[in-house]
Amino acid sequence: MAQQKRAILGHFGSANPQVLGKATSSFAEALGSGVKTDFVSVSAGSQVLAAIAGNSMDLCNIGSSPMVVGFGQGVKMSMVYVQKYITDSESLVVRNAAGIGSLRELKGKSIGLPFNTSVHFALIAALESMGMGPGDVRLLNIKADSIQAAWRRGSIDAAYIWAPILNDLVAEDGAILMRTGDLAESGVLVFDGIVVRDSFKKEHPDLVLAYLKEYARLCDIYRNDPEQVVKTLSPYLSLTPEMTHAYIRTFHPVPTADQATDKWMGMPGAKDTGVLHTLQMQAEFLKSANQLPSVPDTFAPYVDSSFLAQML
Repeated sequence: MAQQKRAILGHFGSANPQVLGKATSSFAEALGSGVKTDFVSVSAGSQVLAAIAGNSMDLCNIGSSPMVVGFGQGVKMSMVYVQKYITDSESLVVRNAAGIGSLRELKGKSIGLPFNTSVHFALIAALESMGMGPGDVRLLNIKADSIQAAWRRGSIDAAYIWAPILNDLVAEDGAILMRTGDLAESGVLVFDGIVVRDSFKKEHPDLVLAYLKEYARLCDIYRNDPEQVVKTLSPYLSLTPEMTHAYIRTFHPVPTADQATDKWMGMPGAKDTGVLHTLQMQAEFLKSANQLPSVPDTFAPYVDSSFLAQML
C-alpha cells in the first residue's frame, strides 16, 4: 500500500487567506483526498525558518527580511509566490504630542520597532531617502507585542509597526506619518512571500501548484466578496466584524498576471525583477546590521517562478 502523502501548511494567526482556507477546508480539498493536510500556526518568521529547516513545515508565508536571513543561513527553501504587497498594513505612527510632521523632524526622536524585520528595513530606507541614517534617531528594539505598552508609558515618540497594533496606536493619540507603500516611489517593494521546502517541492510539485492555485482563488474572494471572509473568519478567530474588515482593507494580494511581470517575480529565468531587487537591498541592510555574514551576488537561485508560469 502506497504511503499517504502529507502536506504541512504554516499560517499566521490573522484573518488571512491561509486561515480562510483552513477554516473552510478548501486547502484540504484542493490538495486532494489522498493527502493528509496538517496546519501549523506561527507568529514570527524565525519560527517558519526553524520549522522548514527541521522538515516540520512544507509551505508558509514569510516576510522578505526573515526570508533573506533564511537563504543566508542555508535553509533549503524557495520563494514561489508573492503572498501580499505591504502598503498600508505597516506604517510609521507618531505621537501627536511629539510634534513630528515630517520624516526630517524625527531627528533625535525615539522610535520603537522590532529589529531585523520589514518595518526596520522600511524605516532605514525612508531615512536614507531623506539623507538621514539610523544615527540621526534613537532606535529602540521592542518586540511587536510590547510596542503598545511602551507607547502607553510614553517611552517612545513613534513606532513603526503592523496592524492590528498600528490601529491601536492611531486610536491612542497617534497619527500615521508614512506608510511602507510610500517607498515604492523609490523602487522599494516590501512584501511577504510564500516559501516552500525544497525537498517537498521536488517530491510533490503537483501539491505546490494546487496550493498556489487555491491561494490565488482565496485572494479573489478577499477582492470580490469580502463579506464572505468576514462571515467566516470573525467567529472562527473570535474577531468583531469590524476587526476583520480592518484587516481586509490593508491586505493587498498581487494578481498572478502582475506577479509574472518584472515589476514582481517575472517569468522563469528573469534576472532583473522587483522581487530580486528588494531581496538584494534587504540583504545589504541585514549585513550592515550584522545579521547576515555575506550577501550573494543574486537571489535568482532562490526565487522559483515556474509555478507562477503554470498558473497563467
